[in-house]
Amino acid sequence: MAGVLLLALPWAIEVFALRHTEARLRSELVKVRQRIERVGVNSFLAGQKNDQRLHYDLLEDEFIDLRRGQLLTAAQGDTIATLPRQQQGELVDFRVLRASFVHDGQPYTLEIGKSMESVEDVYGLLRGFAAYALVFAVLTTLLIELGVINYLLRPVDQIVMRLRAVQGPTPPPLPPLHTGTWDFQYLDNSIQQMLQKIRTVFEQEREFIANVSHELLTPISILQNRFENMLQAENLPEEAEMQLVTSQKTLQRLTATLRTLLLISRIENAQFARPDRVDIKELLAEIVEELDYRLQDQHIALQQQLTDDPVMAPANRTLLFTLFYNLLSNAIKYNLPEDGRIAITGAAQADGSYVLVVHNTGKPIPKEQLPYLFERFRRFDDGRVEGFGLGLSVVRSVAQFHFIRISAASDEQGTSFTLHLPRPR
Repeated sequence: MAGVLLLALPWAIEVFALRHTEARLRSELVKVRQRIERVGVNSFLAGQKNDQRLHYDLLEDEFIDLRRGQLLTAAQGDTIATLPRQQQGELVDFRVLRASFVHDGQPYTLEIGKSMESVEDVYGLLRGFAAYALVFAVLTTLLIELGVINYLLRPVDQIVMRLRAVQGPTPPPLPPLHTGTWDFQYLDNSIQQMLQKIRTVFEQEREFIANVSHELLTPISILQNRFENMLQAENLPEEAEMQLVTSQKTLQRLTATLRTLLLISRIENAQFARPDRVDIKELLAEIVEELDYRLQDQHIALQQQLTDDPVMAPANRTLLFTLFYNLLSNAIKYNLPEDGRIAITGAAQADGSYVLVVHNTGKPIPKEQLPYLFERFRRFDDGRVEGFGLGLSVVRSVAQFHFIRISAASDEQGTSFTLHLPRPR
């Protein structure tokens, strides 16, 4: 619509300028006829040659030409046309209104003209005014449309904000969306149903993992006791003893895996309290002290630069210890074989939150694997490092339990884990 208006605007302004000029010429014609009727035609033609009176204004932009002569035919009537006329010794185009009349039995022809240059001036003025008016109209329309669109799409923004607030597959029930638009209500109901299905499936999976893990721990404990009793037997062949020791190690790894799965399940079921106010600097110092022997063995330099005093409250200190222990343990495990580095940096934000980054040198994680880094049993190394891929799953579960946003990035310089700690309450 705006494009059609832009194309038609010059033509419309030109037509308007011509119609305005023609209206002025007709108005002048009426005034001249009235004056002739009042004072007579001889007052105009007195002293003129050839019974003709031609008068230009001072700038020669307008003229009046009155002459005694032949009447125009009825078919011709009053005519308006663009005709050449003299102006300062040159022929220029004038918009000319030609009319005829009879006065005291004599026919007369009257021409009133206005130069097209002056019409062009009016045209330019109107064009400038129309351009400003069009720009104003377009901007006003855009602003109104944006306001209307924002108002109409406000429920969509609310839906998106509600979805972004979902932490994990078991979000709390969301309140109904307040909108009178049926489409948005249908969309919100569909999302609610989808979240409910996800919540139900995840709870079933979580319950299954918890039950299986718990049920498997009992027979594993029995097998471990039997293996220990068999190892205490006299005259046990060396080969059998080696097989029993290997079996014990396998059971220990299986036990550790099941206990980790149970821990994740308990965290996701919110079976832990958060009664503590945890000093993050103090907590990290305790973890670094516990991992110091591993740092020395691999000749890894650890640097800490935490501004202010980061605090988590309310929080569960044991779970936070597990979170940071797993991150630092992975930073050591996947670091360079010799002379690696680990940097722990952090700074408070304007909104009261705290951003903490754990960076380690080492082989980068492929970019396409980063979205799956926190999933269970995901391993991105070549198998040289022992583990089952559950450490970062525990980290994610603890982070979600404490409303901590965590993300990972990796490049040739190493791997970084960024944690956004919420403002303490």
